[in-house]
Amino acid sequence: MKKALPYIAIIGTSAFIGNLVVIGLGFGGYWLTLDPIEFMQQFGIQFPLLLAPTMGILLPALIATVAMVVTTKDQKAVRKNWIIALVGLMITCTITSVYHLPTNFGFMDMKYSAEVAASKLNMWLMLHWVRATFVMVAAIFSVRAYKNSLNQNN
Repeated sequence: MKKALPYIAIIGTSAFIGNLVVIGLGFGGYWLTLDPIEFMQQFGIQFPLLLAPTMGILLPALIATVAMVVTTKDQKAVRKNWIIALVGLMITCTITSVYHLPTNFGFMDMKYSAEVAASKLNMWLMLHWVRATFVMVAAIFSVRAYKNSLNQNN
C-alpha cells in the first residue's frame, strides 16, 4: 500500500481538479443562466448528486497526501513538496467549509432573495476558482514530490 500512496495522492488530486472544472464551467456556467430562484431550486436537486463523487475523489487524495507527509519525514526535499500539496488541499477544504457549504445549504433551503442569491452565486463561483487554483498547486507539488523521491532513490 505504501507504494500506491503517491499514485493515489497524485491521481486523486488531479481528478479533483477535473471535478472542480466540470462544476465551475459546466454547472456554474449553467447556473448563471438561470433566474436566481430557479437556480436555488435546481441547486437543491443537483448539489447532493455532486457531493458524493466530489468527496469520493477528495478524501482518498487528502488521506494519501497526509500519509505521504508522514512517511517522508526523513526526506526533507520530498516532504516539503508533499507539505505544499497538503496545504493547497487544506486551503481548499477551509474555503469549502467556511463559505461554500453554508452557502450551499442556504441555496438548498431557498433562504435567499433573488438579489442575494445572485450575489452569493457570483461569490461562490469566484471562490470556486480560488479553490481550483489551490488544488492545481497541490497537484503540481504532489508530482514534484514524487519526482524528487524518484531522484533520491537513484
